[in-house]
Amino acid sequence: MNQDNPKVSLYNSDEVAARLMLSIAKSGLNQAEFARRLGVSAGFVSDAARGIKKPGTDFLLGMRTVFGISIDWLLTGEGTMHGGSGIDVELMRSIRLQIDVVRAAVMTGDSIARQLLRRICEGKLQESTADSLMSSVLNRISPEDNDFNLALELYNGHLWTDDADAQRRNLLAAAITHYEARIPIDKVKILSRVSSASALMLAVLERNAERDSPT
Repeated sequence: MNQDNPKVSLYNSDEVAARLMLSIAKSGLNQAEFARRLGVSAGFVSDAARGIKKPGTDFLLGMRTVFGISIDWLLTGEGTMHGGSGIDVELMRSIRLQIDVVRAAVMTGDSIARQLLRRICEGKLQESTADSLMSSVLNRISPEDNDFNLALELYNGHLWTDDADAQRRNLLAAAITHYEARIPIDKVKILSRVSSASALMLAVLERNAERDSPT
């Protein structure tokens, strides 16, 4: 083995220790009771929470089965404390679309929506993909909802913390940024803000143009 290039360890004892301490705090138990429920000594939990000892397989499985702590999160910080991958965006959109079709078919008695619902129930939805009438009905009864899509994206994008206050702050900031970026701008007004440097550059360009023009 080349001693000049030692194998790099991806395990960060300080970060794992910090997440273990957070897990203990979230459980509402002291270290002794936390250790008892895991079936390990209080000393081991204390050492692991200080980064002195590295949790083994049995410890990690105990964290998962007893307290529901995600092993991936505990070791790497990825995902959320209790695991899960968030909302399946395509599934949610499918549910939303089916609700719109059912509402139009049942509540408003839309004949085309009823045909579409029947095809869905019979597993013949693919026959409708090339039907322009069906497509127009879908666009009418279930128009693109940008706010709904934004909600899905924000939800999945802010699962990295279980801190409810932090989630609210981050979600609000993200939503504000999203809509501020979409406020119409007065392009003429922006372009009219000529700085002194720009004015100087314009003067230079004019002089160069005069110099280069044929006499």
